Amino acid sequence: MKILMKKWFINTTVIALPAIFLSQAVLADATVTYEQLNGAQKTTNTMKIKNGKIRFTPPTQTNNYSIYDSQSGSLTHVDTNQKRYLSMDEKAIAEQAQKAREQMEQMRKAMEAKMEGMPPEQREQVEKMMNNHLARVDKTQPAPKLDQKKTSRTETVAGIECTVYESFFNGVKVSEICIAEPDKMGLNAADARTLTNMQSFMKQMQKMAQQMMNTNTPVSEINGIPLHTRLYAPDGSIKLETRLSSINTDKLSDDTVSIPAGYSQIKMNQMPGM
Repeated sequence: MKILMKKWFINTTVIALPAIFLSQAVLADATVTYEQLNGAQKTTNTMKIKNGKIRFTPPTQTNNYSIYDSQSGSLTHVDTNQKRYLSMDEKAIAEQAQKAREQMEQMRKAMEAKMEGMPPEQREQVEKMMNNHLARVDKTQPAPKLDQKKTSRTETVAGIECTVYESFFNGVKVSEICIAEPDKMGLNAADARTLTNMQSFMKQMQKMAQQMMNTNTPVSEINGIPLHTRLYAPDGSIKLETRLSSINTDKLSDDTVSIPAGYSQIKMNQMPGM
């Protein structure tokens, strides 16, 4: 159960983060589309924005989707197959992340006890599985040092100018993010505040996901609207690239960002069925 929750946290954060920043830059209804390249695989991420809410669907999903509500500060996952939904605010997410961390640690300790009598080869296989799914922070190792810097390079993405920022972990380049400042997007003061609140929410999601996975990797503190993101592998190759491709301002129906009638609300401990 907790492994499924961990994947949901990761997918929601990684997929939603770049476009969710951009969405509030559009003052009317809008459909914001990003292209994502992962090796030879190309997918499209679409965000639909209306009434202060953002609907987004991960590339791996066909019917299920999530809604971010900037007024309530909540995130709702809608399961169209089961006709039910799960809503969480920051407090609920934090509580569940802590429970997940405790349960994964209990599972790890139980597995370690069973490993004591295993042959070396079998023990190695189990340890690899545990490291993949039941990660634990090594308290003796310091957290990676995160260095971020603004470069002099600029790009124009979908007609919007942005500035490239670079991020390094322990001196190794891990990402380039082309950031557009809110004032270049024509935001008024209220929209800028909403954008700031959403950035904070998504960063908290990242921190909670890391707590869930028992990792100590620092979270980026670059502020602004990401239009083009490159994530690098240790060998310097690009392992993931996301780029804004279009903004469509056609009017959307209220149903786009609403939970369908007749759907039942579930609690966090019922999430595995989703």
